[in-house]
Order: sequence, then structure tokens, then C-alpha cells
Amino acid sequence: MSKIKDILSEIGYSNIIDNGKEYRMRPIYRDSGNNTSLKVDKSSGSFIDFSANIKGPFSELIKLTLNLKSSKEAQKWISGKGISIENKSFDQKPEINHQRTYSLEYLEKLEPIHNYWIKRGIPLDVIKLFRGGVAGTGRMKGRYVFPIFNSSKSIVGFSGRDLLASKSSDYSRPKWKHYGEKAKWKYPLHVNYREIKERKKVILVESIGDMLALWNAGYKHSLVIFGVDASIEVINVLLKVDPDKIFICLNNDRENSNAGNVAAEKIQFKLRKYFDAHQIKIKLPTKNDFGDMSKEEITNWANG
Repeated sequence: MSKIKDILSEIGYSNIIDNGKEYRMRPIYRDSGNNTSLKVDKSSGSFIDFSANIKGPFSELIKLTLNLKSSKEAQKWISGKGISIENKSFDQKPEINHQRTYSLEYLEKLEPIHNYWIKRGIPLDVIKLFRGGVAGTGRMKGRYVFPIFNSSKSIVGFSGRDLLASKSSDYSRPKWKHYGEKAKWKYPLHVNYREIKERKKVILVESIGDMLALWNAGYKHSLVIFGVDASIEVINVLLKVDPDKIFICLNNDRENSNAGNVAAEKIQFKLRKYFDAHQIKIKLPTKNDFGDMSKEEITNWANG
């Protein structure tokens, strides 16, 4: 057992989960029912409390847990246990690279043609909220492109829905195309984070089209995972929000490939490392996806 884990056990942490390069546990210095909200790095002891948005070096965690007066007192306590940890500030040791951002001028290149979504029943005021448009040139040509914003309202990528879809068997363009580091996207938190925090519920969906259909039906607390897996960034958002319920709502592919159904079960298994079983529920659309459902059908689905 590592020295850091020994100390964590000594000061009262129990049910410490070994999660590769880190430990996960419930923060005992505040009221919390989440058994994985606190992350502690195995090598340095640096920590992140996702729900409380607190982070820092190991000495700060000791200070919080033992209710000590200062970090210096906490460092002295650690030294007395025969462990030496370089006390760099958390921000001096970044673990991930900064995302690339794109100029807002890219939005000026998108043509404000919203017919595709209007025909699918999405009102213009909802469409404009997400600042998308049709790309007339470039790698997204022929697609309705949504800019992906981060919490600072900077553009970190683009997601484009194909508008040239054909029923031809040799048609190979994917329905959705993404540009940027989608594993780091947390969309559309720039417009619905408060809604998610207040409702304490999150709906995980595959695409922006699903999100728009739900939004139009009055359900604005969804997160788009851009595929069939939940990234670490999405999981970190869920840990910070600590929702009462997480609904996994991938496409209902039961009549075709069954890919969405299988993927939903994999995400459920993945999330159970971080959340209690009662917090997670697979709740597939009653049709292939939410875009195929009317507002009434979505309401019935939500109440079912």
C-alpha cells in the first residue's frame, strides 16, 4: 500500500477506490453522498473535489480534512509521517494540454440557412441560440455546422450535420462530421449548465440533433457525447454536478445494428465506477432517435 493511501486511511477516508493513476473517494471534510467526487493523484497527492470545485496539493487536502489552521501546519504533519512530497501548487503542474481555439470569424463564413432544422420542427429562435449555419466551402461543405463553445464562450471545434444525404447504397458521407478534440467537448454547457445544476438530472445523447429535439420539447438538461462513449470530460462534468439521475439515451438501434443499445450498456458499466447504481438509468428513445419523435412523443417518453 502506498504512503499516500496509508495517510488517507489514517485520517478517516474509507472505501478508497484504486482507479489507475488515481484514488477516488468521498470527501469527508464536507457533506457528500458521492463516493467518487474526490480524486487524489497516487504519485503527488494533488487532489480535485469535482462537486465543490476545489483543487490543490496534498497538504491542502490534509489541512481541509483535519481542519488545520494553515498549509504549513499540514506540511509539518505530513513530514511527521515519514513522507516527502514536493509541494508544487496544483496550477503549476497541469495534467492536460490546452484546447485549441478558433476565431469567432469562422461564424461569419456560415450561411444563415436553417431550413433543414425548421422542417424538422425546431423553431428559429432555438436554432439561433446555437449559432450554426451551412458551410459553403471547406471540409464541412454541404453540412449544417454547429460551433462548439467552451465555458469561456471560445470556439473549440465544429460539428456538422450532412445535408446532402442520399438513399443510394454507395453513398458514403457520414451523417455527422466533427472537427476538433471532441473528447474534450462539454456541449452545450455554455447555455444549459444552470439548467442541469438546478434539475440535478442529465440526459446523455449521441448528437446535437437529439439535443435540439429534446430542447424543443422542454427538456434542456442534456449533454451531447458525440458518439457512443462517455469521455473523461463528460464524466468530470457529471461528477461536478453530482446529479440525482443520469439518463443514458443513445439511439434505439434494436431493429438494425443494435449498436446504440450495446453502447448504452457499456456506458452504464463505466459510470458505475463513479456513481451509485440508482443514479444511472438507460432510457432509450421510443423511436430510432429523438429527432424522429414528436414533442408529444418525447413528453410521453419522459413521463414513462
